[in-house]
Amino acid sequence: MINNNLFKRFQAFQFAKASIGLGWNESDMAYFCTPVDAEVIGWLGVDGILFCFIPSISFDMVFAVSPMPCGEHYVEPIARNFQEFLSLVLFCKDTSPLEQICWMGEEQFLELLKLEEGNRYSAQEAALNILRTEFGIEVKPNAYQYVKSLQANFDYSTIPFSEDYYDALGIER
Repeated sequence: MINNNLFKRFQAFQFAKASIGLGWNESDMAYFCTPVDAEVIGWLGVDGILFCFIPSISFDMVFAVSPMPCGEHYVEPIARNFQEFLSLVLFCKDTSPLEQICWMGEEQFLELLKLEEGNRYSAQEAALNILRTEFGIEVKPNAYQYVKSLQANFDYSTIPFSEDYYDALGIER
C-alpha cells in the first residue's frame, strides 16, 4: 500500500470525489492494460479510465489508465506526485481533460477547458473548494505543458504489464 499521507487524507475525507472524476469503484476491477500492482486513486466514471500509482515505478507519480486510448499508450504519466495531480485537477476542474492531454494540441486542450466551463455544477464546485480549503491545494499553472513535458520524458518501457496485456495486443514479451 502506498504510504502517501496526502492521498490517505484525501481518501478518508468524505466529499463528492466523483464530481471531479475521482469516483470509487468498489469492485476493484482491473483491465488488461492496468499495470501490475497498480494502486487505484479513483475512476473517471467513463470508458474504464482510472488514475493510479504504480509503486514499481514511483511511490509518488500518478498515471492515467485508459482501456480505449485516444493516444499512443494505454497508460500515461499525469503528475510527479499526488499534490501536483490535485493541483492539475484544480486547474482543469476535473480529471477528464488531464487524461486527454496525450492526444491533444494545446489549442484543443484550451478549447476543451472552455467548453467544460459551461458544464460546471454545484457538487463539482464544492469538491474543488474542498481541494483548496481542506487540503491547501493551489492551481498548477501551465497544466498542458507540465503534463506534455512529463510524458515526453517518460520511459514507457518501465510500465509493468501482465501477460493479459501482451496476449490481448498480440505483442511478444
